[in-house]
Amino acid sequence: MLNLTYYDDKEQSYCDICEQERDQTLWYYSCSICDTSAHPKCVLGQFPFLKDGITWAYADHSHTHHLKFFRKAEGYPECSRCGKLCQEEIFKYEESTCNYIIHCKCWDY
Repeated sequence: MLNLTYYDDKEQSYCDICEQERDQTLWYYSCSICDTSAHPKCVLGQFPFLKDGITWAYADHSHTHHLKFFRKAEGYPECSRCGKLCQEEIFKYEESTCNYIIHCKCWDY
């Protein structure tokens, strides 16, 4: 269970998710049992109020899709727009005729 925390008595602190240094003057999430700490954005993601599986209609492809939002993609597939591996929030449509996946940051919404 992660707790929102403010005080950090360590000299240098790193986020266990992105592995970047954390600013000790800012709030962060931590677990005292497993000694884990992380930036709020790394825990909550870019879209903290969206639930996995919520759908949007999308018509920028050869046909209209009803894309589903997911925080993480299994197996790190390639984005259909930029071709890079999906390691963050995505919109995904899977049918036998079309396997369309796009990073949230690649989608012009």
